[in-house]
Amino acid sequence: MRYMEGSTVSKQTIISGFFWTFGERLLAQMVSLVVGIVLARMLSPKDFGVISIVMVFIAVCDIFVSSGFGTAIVRQKEAASKDFNSAFYLSLSMAIALYFAIFFVAPYVASFYKIDILKPVMRVFGVRILFSAFNNIQQAFVQRQMKFKKFFIATLFGTVASCFVGITLAYNGFGVWALVAQYMTNSIVDTIALFIVGGWRPKLEFSISSAKAIYSFGWKMLCSQLVYTLSNDIRSLIIGKVFGPSDLAFYDQGKKYPAVIVDNINAAIAKVMLPTFARNQDNMDHLKSMLRRSIRTGLFCVAPLMCGFAAAAHSFVLVILTDKWLSAVPFIQIMCFSYITRPLEELCHRSILAIGKSGVVMAIMIVINTISIVLTIIATFVMHSVLWIALFYLVHTIVSLICFMHASNRYIGYRFLEQIKDLYPVLSASILMGLVVYCMNYIPINSGILLTIQGVSGILIYLCLVKLFRIDEYRYIKDIIKQTINKQ
Repeated sequence: MRYMEGSTVSKQTIISGFFWTFGERLLAQMVSLVVGIVLARMLSPKDFGVISIVMVFIAVCDIFVSSGFGTAIVRQKEAASKDFNSAFYLSLSMAIALYFAIFFVAPYVASFYKIDILKPVMRVFGVRILFSAFNNIQQAFVQRQMKFKKFFIATLFGTVASCFVGITLAYNGFGVWALVAQYMTNSIVDTIALFIVGGWRPKLEFSISSAKAIYSFGWKMLCSQLVYTLSNDIRSLIIGKVFGPSDLAFYDQGKKYPAVIVDNINAAIAKVMLPTFARNQDNMDHLKSMLRRSIRTGLFCVAPLMCGFAAAAHSFVLVILTDKWLSAVPFIQIMCFSYITRPLEELCHRSILAIGKSGVVMAIMIVINTISIVLTIIATFVMHSVLWIALFYLVHTIVSLICFMHASNRYIGYRFLEQIKDLYPVLSASILMGLVVYCMNYIPINSGILLTIQGVSGILIYLCLVKLFRIDEYRYIKDIIKQTINKQ
C-alpha cells in the first residue's frame, strides 16, 4: 500500500493545511504560554534552570529518534507501509538505547552540576524519548496525507491535560516536578490521541532496502539537526555550569517567548510546505514561486511581532512575569532580532531538503554551528558574560541567513536581488513600527496601561505602513482566511 501517490497538491489542500497546522501550533503554544507564565509566577528561576539543563539532554536524544527518519519519509514522492514500519523500528530501537544511556549518565550529570535533583528528574523525563519514537512516525504518516486537522485534535487533548496537571502540582508545592509532569503529560496524551485519530498502526514488517533508503537521507538530516541542537543547547549547559541555574533561567525565558511566536508560524509553514515542495521538486519554477510566496507571508507575520515584542519587552515582563524576571528583558530583545528572518531560513532549508540536497543542508549546519560554538566559548571564558552569549547568537543568525540565501540562489534559482526585494518592504515597516512603540516606554504611566497602548498602537501603525508601502501579503492572507472559513 502506498500513501499520497502523485505530485499534485491543490491550493485548497495547502490552505486547509495552513489553517489546521497553524491552529494546532497556536493552540498548543498559547495554552503552554499561559501555563508557562502561571508557573513562572509560582516557581523559582532555579526550578526552570534545572529543567533547562535536563531538556538539553532530552533534546539531543530526540534528534536521534525523530529528526532524520520521519523527514526522510515525508520528502519521498511515494511511501509504502514497509517504509513507515521500517522507520518506526529504527526509531524505537534508537529510543530504547538512548533511554538506558540517559538512565546511567544521570548521576554523573547531577554530580557535575552539584544539583542532586537532576538525577531523578533525568530518569523520569527520559521516558519521553520512547513516546517520541512512536509519535514521530505517526506525524510523518499524517503529514504525508496532508490531514493536518488530526494534529489539531491530538494537540488539543495533550495541551489541555498538561495544563491542568502542571498548574495543579505547582500550586501544591511540587516545584520542579510540576514542570516535569507538564511536559510528560503533554507527550503521552498527544501520542495516545494521535494514535486514535491518526490512522497509522505499526505492523510486524521490516525492509532492509527501505531502511537503507531512509537512512541514506535521514543520517544527513540527523547530523544537521544534531549540530544545530548541540550548538543551541551547549549554551544552556555552559550557562548552567559557569553562571548558575538562575542566570540560565533568565536566558531561557528571554529566548522562550520570541521562540513561541516564531516557532509556531515556522512549524505551520514547514509542516505543510515540506511535502508540498517535495511533490513539486521536478518543477523548479513552481517550487521557487511557492517558496517566495511562503517567505513573504511568513515574514509578514513574524517581523512585526518580533519588532513590536522587542520594543515592549520591559512592559511585558513587568506586567506578565513580575519584576523578579526583569533580568530577562535584554535577552528577549536580542532574541527577537535573532528570530526576525527565521521564515526565510526555515523555508529555504525545507525547499533544499525537498529537492534531495540533504548533504548541502548538513554542510551549512556544520559550518554555521561550529562558528556558533566557538563564539559561545569566547563569550563565556573571554567576555565572562551571558549577555555576550546572546549577542553572539544574533551573529550566528546572520551567518545562517547568508548561507541559506546563497544555497537558495544556487540550487533553487532564487536570486539575491529577489530575496532582498522580498525582505525589504516588510522589514522596513516592522522596524519603523518598533521604533515608535519603543519610544512609548518613556511615557510615565502604569505598566499595564502602557503595554496595552503599545500593543494596540503597534498593530495600527503596522497596518498603516503596510498600506503606505503597498505590501500585498495583507490582502493575500485575508483572502486565504476567507476561503478557508467558507470551505470549512
